[in-house]
Amino acid sequence: MAILKIDEVSTEGGVTQLVVEGEIDLDTVSTLRAKLEELKQRGACRLVLDFGETRYVNSSALAVLVKFAETFREQGGGIALARVSPRVKLVFEMLGLLVFFKFFDSVEAAKAAFPAGAQG
Repeated sequence: MAILKIDEVSTEGGVTQLVVEGEIDLDTVSTLRAKLEELKQRGACRLVLDFGETRYVNSSALAVLVKFAETFREQGGGIALARVSPRVKLVFEMLGLLVFFKFFDSVEAAKAAFPAGAQG
């Protein structure tokens, strides 16, 4: 069975950083959905997901990410992805989602992609 750990590392400048570690599949996607829903309920809408330790994602994981990315965008924010491995990025590519998400080599670059002073 896959294991998924999501840690909320910080919220600074209105940007919430999550470290996503493990595998996101049918067994663990509910953990991702619940965390994103919790953040939405708290009013967060600008997220950086650090995928540096994410070994696997499937289409159900990407469906959840797309849904919340759209929701957060409507609230003036979005989801930026940092440190995505080539293996995981390939899944985004195969599903035609490279243009839907912004990918960054570092968490700092992902945070900087959000306009300064915006709230979320």
